[in-house]
Amino acid sequence: MKRFGELVLVILIFCAGLAAQMQPEDEMFGYVVGIEGKSHQDRADFIKNQLRKMHVGFFTVPFEYYSYHAKDTLNLSGEDIVARIGDGQKRLVVGAHFDAVDSSAGANDNGSGVAVVLELIKSMKDFHWKCTVDFVFFDQEEKGLIGSQFYIDRVVDRKWHYGMINLDIEGSGNEVYVGPVGGGDDNFLMPFVRGAASRTKFIYREKDSYPSSDYESFAVMRLENISISVVPKGDADLLARMTKTGGKIDPKNMPKVMKVMHTPKDRTDQMTPDALKISFEFTKTLLELLNESVH
Repeated sequence: MKRFGELVLVILIFCAGLAAQMQPEDEMFGYVVGIEGKSHQDRADFIKNQLRKMHVGFFTVPFEYYSYHAKDTLNLSGEDIVARIGDGQKRLVVGAHFDAVDSSAGANDNGSGVAVVLELIKSMKDFHWKCTVDFVFFDQEEKGLIGSQFYIDRVVDRKWHYGMINLDIEGSGNEVYVGPVGGGDDNFLMPFVRGAASRTKFIYREKDSYPSSDYESFAVMRLENISISVVPKGDADLLARMTKTGGKIDPKNMPKVMKVMHTPKDRTDQMTPDALKISFEFTKTLLELLNESVH
């Protein structure tokens, strides 16, 4: 029995060592594995459980949404999940939607964004923040950016809004795609985004158009915002062009990420841990730069 106890102790120490050695990109990939293919409710529960494991408090913004158009009626319910960290009147928002379309496993869209936000929370929960940061997991993005609209209506104080960083599609390739640049609602953020690009040295592309995502809810209200994706080389150009044509896709020049988005193929076998690492390091650097600027 004594030898058995000693063996168990050795195994526990070994496992603890492995956990300590786990790299952020592996942990993030594990988050995506944990959320892909899950039901809508299970995706929300997964996020809450991860926050509890980190001993990070959170609150939710539940909502009911009704829309009537002729004979078409839309009735949706949902809840945004918000982990608030830091202190200070100025408020940053870092967001990623956690819902997925019914036909998709939702790994890259947007389990990847969820994974990066979770890792940012874990690594920066004890950071010396000069401002308040709302790490938000938006619900019902795929149904029309509904969760982010409710978050703005119920939580955002325009007077103290510092900026919103949206993470959507972070899991494949090595090209940091930032947009939509210009239009007057990113004048404050973009110098810091470019500073992060300079510091991290990743392949960086900024474009004046970016596919529909939760940043638009902030843009409509003229609140500072920017979106970040990590995509295969060349996809930034193709995605920006596709957006400008109203979403029309040229089959001969289809962005690689669009070949799996909103399909059953959107699983972790189409992703890489390195892409998640790029998103994490770029966004973390951006947050550090923004925090330094708070007076």
